[in-house]
Amino acid sequence: MKVLICDDSKVARKSIELALPKGWNIEVRFAENGQEALDVVEQGLAELLFLDLTMPVMDGFEVLRRIKEKQLDCLTIVVSGDIQEASQREVEKLGALGFIKKPIVIEELHSLLERYGLIKELLPENHQREEAKTGHIEPTDILKEMSNIALGDAAKLLGDMLGSFIQLPVPDVAKRPYDKLINELHDEDYRINMVSEGFVGNAIAGEAILCVDNRTFNDLPSKLSDYHGYEFQDDSQSVFLDVASTLIAAFLKSFSSQLDLELNISQPAFLGMSETINNVFKEDVKDKQVLIITIDYEIPDYNLNCDLFVIFTESSIAALEERAGYFIDE
Repeated sequence: MKVLICDDSKVARKSIELALPKGWNIEVRFAENGQEALDVVEQGLAELLFLDLTMPVMDGFEVLRRIKEKQLDCLTIVVSGDIQEASQREVEKLGALGFIKKPIVIEELHSLLERYGLIKELLPENHQREEAKTGHIEPTDILKEMSNIALGDAAKLLGDMLGSFIQLPVPDVAKRPYDKLINELHDEDYRINMVSEGFVGNAIAGEAILCVDNRTFNDLPSKLSDYHGYEFQDDSQSVFLDVASTLIAAFLKSFSSQLDLELNISQPAFLGMSETINNVFKEDVKDKQVLIITIDYEIPDYNLNCDLFVIFTESSIAALEERAGYFIDE
């Protein structure tokens, strides 16, 4: 059987391949985004597709739509960190055989394959199939995939809170000078509202900051009132604080648990209200080199956006990479 694994994460691609039954007689290919996967399927080189949802170029939802529209002969199993019920209903409607939550559970995958009778041809005893090449995996690749899973967990909680589907982005994880972040965000006329929560534990410390623009900040109470049927009396600060606390805590809890970390998280606090970037980020008191996870959430039903920055101190980077490195050897 020709199997295609499509995910923008090298870590996820390798994890799925290693989770497949060892004696299964298959030929495995990889794709790094939805467009690559669709090209392979259209060439008839994929009979079974393992598909991520959140990817650059073309996401998994669009791949499923194209396969259905063109009536391509390929079965699809979605493997994703986007665990929102709306996402699972959508992929089922688009024809996916099943949905498996990241991080992948081997028994769950095997059970699904057996349920649909996909494990038919087995290799001779003591014979192993040739593994596909994924490329060298860095600790940052591990941290990016863990961030992807964590943002999915956080988005589900936020979506339940707002009663809406959350459009998940591809997280950016990179080591960079702190002043580079300031330069990227800098706009003298752009005013934002920020809530911060600090965290510390296991030689790791940092700060998570949720940012929204003034329009999003002012619209939150009415949008929540429309959904919950309760008048929030235009208390924008309290509503924003609740949303920020939910999103930040959910992300940090999921991210830290994957690394077997115990983080103590501070109470949420306002960093600035309708402030410019330079009035909030003080580069002279920050580390020169930090590791930053950047996530841009979109809530289409509400026409709202928010940016989450999880910033690890310079002294935390080595400890993070050491813990992530354990997963490379597994």
